[in-house]
Amino acid sequence: MRFLTALFHIVLLICPCALCYGQLSFSSVNGERGYAAMRGQFVWDLDNDFTLIPSGGYYRTSDKEEDVTGAAAKAALDVEYALSDYVIASLGGYYIPRRMGFEGQGYHGQLKTFLCYHCGWLKNPYLQVGFEERLYDITAYADGRSYQGHFRTQAPVVITEVGSELGKFFIQARYDKVIKYNHRPPTGIASNWTEIPFMTAIVQGFVRDVASARITYRSNWITPYVVYARYKYMDHSDYTVSVAGGLALHWGPSIFSGGVEIFEQNKEQNRRTYFSMSASTTF
Repeated sequence: MRFLTALFHIVLLICPCALCYGQLSFSSVNGERGYAAMRGQFVWDLDNDFTLIPSGGYYRTSDKEEDVTGAAAKAALDVEYALSDYVIASLGGYYIPRRMGFEGQGYHGQLKTFLCYHCGWLKNPYLQVGFEERLYDITAYADGRSYQGHFRTQAPVVITEVGSELGKFFIQARYDKVIKYNHRPPTGIASNWTEIPFMTAIVQGFVRDVASARITYRSNWITPYVVYARYKYMDHSDYTVSVAGGLALHWGPSIFSGGVEIFEQNKEQNRRTYFSMSASTTF
């Protein structure tokens, strides 16, 4: 029931834009113990150098009627403006409604520049830098354990991403670094929403930094891809590794993909395998 409710809200968010020029996309991942995550977004080209990107997401960690291990939803809006043919600026924000005692919000700004059309073997290489401010408000432990009280913290984050075409390959790499939590989270307390770039999965826990890379081999019909991510939780000294891979099928203006994602739901579990699928179409 919660999953259908989340889907309904995402459709309400996106459908008003469906008759405009843009790209509509959905992605989901499902795995052990009823874990399910879904995201949707619409890239709405206003044809005046502005692009609006409303998006939404939802995940749950269990298919039990009473999900005591955590569930959350997220709504976001980004606005992009093309300063020139080579430079794009963007601003955005998101909100995570209170669930299991957890609430989150944030805002960010980014600047993306294409360095050149051809630089040796590289085609359309780009550099993107950004800043994000994340705010967390927790009034009870998200998983129902012993923590009680009201905990708040905020974290400035710097973001760097690079990418380029190399023949038929498209290579991207991103690094997110938390500068500092203004109040260090108590040992064991978890964020209910942590995203890993280039993956659909949503994990639980405050992180210090995330490094990820995606390699795609482009062809006319089938596009295989692989993703590697490495991140560290606040109260862990070791890094956690997540990987993903799959194939995308091109059919006219639409793309359908399927694959697997291997990750940890939270810092107390071993890596497990989950199945992902996505679809997108251009209007």
